[in-house]
Amino acid sequence: MSSLQKIQEEIEKLLLEAQTNPADADILNEIGVGYLIIGQTEDAISYLKQAAEHGNNPTVLYNLANAYSENDDPVKAQELYLKVLEEKPDHIPSLNNLAGCFEQTGNAEKAEELFNYLTRLNSQDPLSHLNLGNFLLRQNRHIEAVKCYQESIERDENQTDSYYNISWVLMKAGAIDKALEYAERGLKNDPDHSDLKDLSSRLKSKLSE
Repeated sequence: MSSLQKIQEEIEKLLLEAQTNPADADILNEIGVGYLIIGQTEDAISYLKQAAEHGNNPTVLYNLANAYSENDDPVKAQELYLKVLEEKPDHIPSLNNLAGCFEQTGNAEKAEELFNYLTRLNSQDPLSHLNLGNFLLRQNRHIEAVKCYQESIERDENQTDSYYNISWVLMKAGAIDKALEYAERGLKNDPDHSDLKDLSSRLKSKLSE
């Protein structure tokens, strides 16, 4: 049985429980999360909204925000992440996702402010630096992005996505030797990383031209 089938079976069990406990926010939340995992975002929103009606639970609000985000409604998601942060100001996943919502709705300045704040709030977390780097890369600020990826690697040498992104930037800049060096370093940590393998092959082809 696939993991998807297992989740669907669990949802069916929870739906039966919800028939006898229609006001149980925990059950409704679990159903909503289950639907979110399998990609049925409309159903996820429906059940998570019901769960949220039974109390201002930050976990439920966070899950509902994620459902709206997955359903391409960053404005509603943003509103809910802010509600979570009213209860839990240092909730890092909400801060990170809120930054993404700001970027998605065209507020790059506010997004950058939050991504930067996360690197200070959680300075030893490599993902905070990776996320800031990705934002800067999307803004075509390549040199700043590379610095963030290097910060990420310093905190965790297994950050293969950071190696990939540095290698890609260096390739675009024409520094093929250096780009290959980073690609190979990343592959030492994750030999099965398909994007790094493809990039490494491209770089080796360029060197042999």
